[in-house]
Amino acid sequence: MLLEVENLHSGYGKVEILKGITLQVPPGKIITLIGCNGAGKTTFLMTLSGLVAARKGTIRFEGKAIERLSPDAVVRSGITHVPEGRRVFQHLTVSENLDLGAYTRRGSPEVKRDREEMLELFPVLKKRLKGLAGNLSGGEQQMLAMARALMSRPKLLLLDEPSLGLAPKMVEVIFSLIQKIHRQGMTVLLVEQNAFKALENADYGYVIESGRIKMEGPGNMLLENPEIKQAYLGE
Repeated sequence: MLLEVENLHSGYGKVEILKGITLQVPPGKIITLIGCNGAGKTTFLMTLSGLVAARKGTIRFEGKAIERLSPDAVVRSGITHVPEGRRVFQHLTVSENLDLGAYTRRGSPEVKRDREEMLELFPVLKKRLKGLAGNLSGGEQQMLAMARALMSRPKLLLLDEPSLGLAPKMVEVIFSLIQKIHRQGMTVLLVEQNAFKALENADYGYVIESGRIKMEGPGNMLLENPEIKQAYLGE
């Protein structure tokens, strides 16, 4: 198993958000975590990334405990996080954003080749290399955030709400890119409020409510679950 999370608790100050999450991510799969706003999805990814401290439980990546690692050590271990809202460096160029994605690999002769691969995967960025990231559209910024994350050569890509705020056509583009990245061998843990798109694209899904896993199963089976349809698909 690539990632194993067991009985994970975390939160902010006196407020506990995650109340015993247990979840697994096998290598080479797309695993999704769906749930309503405030259910704990983003907190879960931030805890995996070391941005929020785990209070209890274990996070094992490739068999090694990482719940006490700093965020940069988590990246070096092979996990990269594309945060909600893209968080590109607005006042830097597209090219500079890509370079920052490879900061843990400075000096590696393979960085230049990986950069070229990113520009092939996201051709719109090639046309915008010298422009400021802040001038990109929302969809283009999402592509840049994904490309920047991939520049670290992760073994696991964490995606937080990649379709948030995007037009329907761009949502389709982003999910097709996620599938393309996956076909190239990337393991993806996807947090997404668009439950239909998430489950449609995932091998396996978990449903989180109030900081606890309420339900889990193959993505196609969850799509057909009456309770999921009523709560998250508007049916």
